[in-house]
Amino acid sequence: MPNIENLNAVQLDALQETGNIGCSHAATAVSNMVSKPVEISVPDIKIKRMDELRDTLKTFSDKHDKVVGVYLELTNEFLGSILFVFPYTSALALADILLSQPIGTSKDLDEMGQSAIMEVGNVVVSAYTNALGKFLNTTIMLSPPSYACDVPDGVLENITKNIGKETTHALVFNTTFNEENNLFKSYFILLPSPKSLDILLDKLSSCLTQNQDEETKKYLCSLSKNSGNNTNG
Repeated sequence: MPNIENLNAVQLDALQETGNIGCSHAATAVSNMVSKPVEISVPDIKIKRMDELRDTLKTFSDKHDKVVGVYLELTNEFLGSILFVFPYTSALALADILLSQPIGTSKDLDEMGQSAIMEVGNVVVSAYTNALGKFLNTTIMLSPPSYACDVPDGVLENITKNIGKETTHALVFNTTFNEENNLFKSYFILLPSPKSLDILLDKLSSCLTQNQDEETKKYLCSLSKNSGNNTNG
């Protein structure tokens, strides 16, 4: 079994492709919500130890020094949690798009804005966990989303109370939203339990030989075509 920090390029590609598949379906759902095209992509994925995550989160904040987070717990056969994070300015822009307002209208996130952000977080995370579940051939269910707006340390402190000290690594997906050439960033962070991390590594260990690489690519392609628009939660 490979170490999560020493995955080869194909194994990382397999992980990233689950993000690409999920975001593709999430983009369709969000586009339907706002009645205009919205693209969501995953430019890259990084593996971080939990002791590195605090500094990583700090790089997500902007001039407001705050981030907006949507947190969901993963249940059933794959345990862990996902934190979907926006720099505060990006969250304001997304809220404007979802509420059919010109970008720049929102100066703060009121109840309607918070609800819109949680809905998008739920859609994106659900689409991703569907893709991940199909890749792992397992069932992943989601708790209802919870919302946080705080400095990065505050957001991280809240989630670490729930995930337990046994969680060792975070998978950080850099996620880009594109709406009519308005580009802004978000991030979703997968925090698998130790047992679920083993499940993930066992699956990725099948990506070690060239033949298996090709089989994995074909399998991921089939997921992209057949995963549909169903979401968990």
